[in-house]
Amino acid sequence: MHSSENSQFTQILSYSVSIGSIYFTVVFLMADYRFFKYKPVSKNLLKSLVDSSIFCASPAKLNDPFDCQVDLAKSLRLAASRVEGSRREALLRIADSDEFVNGLKKKMEPIGVCSFSQNLEHPLMWSHYADEHRGLCLLYEFEENFLRDASNEIIGVSDMVCDDDALSKWLVEIIPNEIDEEFYDYFTKELLKKVLIVKASAWDYEQEIRIIREHEGVFPIPKECLKQICFGLRTPESDINLVRRIVDSSGYSVEYCKISNSTTDFGINASEI
Repeated sequence: MHSSENSQFTQILSYSVSIGSIYFTVVFLMADYRFFKYKPVSKNLLKSLVDSSIFCASPAKLNDPFDCQVDLAKSLRLAASRVEGSRREALLRIADSDEFVNGLKKKMEPIGVCSFSQNLEHPLMWSHYADEHRGLCLLYEFEENFLRDASNEIIGVSDMVCDDDALSKWLVEIIPNEIDEEFYDYFTKELLKKVLIVKASAWDYEQEIRIIREHEGVFPIPKECLKQICFGLRTPESDINLVRRIVDSSGYSVEYCKISNSTTDFGINASEI
């Protein structure tokens, strides 16, 4: 590639990365807003119930070191190895642009992610995230107007795409034969979204859906969003009573349920209490 072409390409990428609205105006919403949050009974949980809040963690604090931090250059080169001609050249040019790759990484550093499941009766979720059934699961419902309210600084809401090569496969699909400046603008927006919602296939069991905000930290929400609290098979009666006392005295209107054994050997279901 001639130096003049390389210079023009870098300018296009720099322009795309430098515009904050490319990232922060992206909204990708789902139609179903019922989110289950598995939690241990802890001081943080009790405080969040008193304050009516959820917590959005930075990518560096997520339990998957690849979550929102996938190696972009590696994925771009992997995708390039699967295509030919101008498509291959374009992917390699992007991969070799430290300014572009590092710029996207920089944009993702301050974001906050709050992860939920779409399944209340998943045995592994209870064991992994609800203190081995000694915790609970909170059901939230968010109205679309709330999720779209600019003052809430929500970038988007999405379920996850779980595949060991989710990003590189997407790159192969999206890269066209003819590439112009308009494409790079579109590509930057879509790549930012994609990086935030892809994980390895091993995480598929979580059936995750997430809220992504511009910044990490505590996120106050209306008390009306909390609809139900479900306790685990092993949740101590003292913790159940404590949680119910706090919730009932804090202005919520929620239903309570508890996990029990189902009709199968290892199955579980939730029953109202």
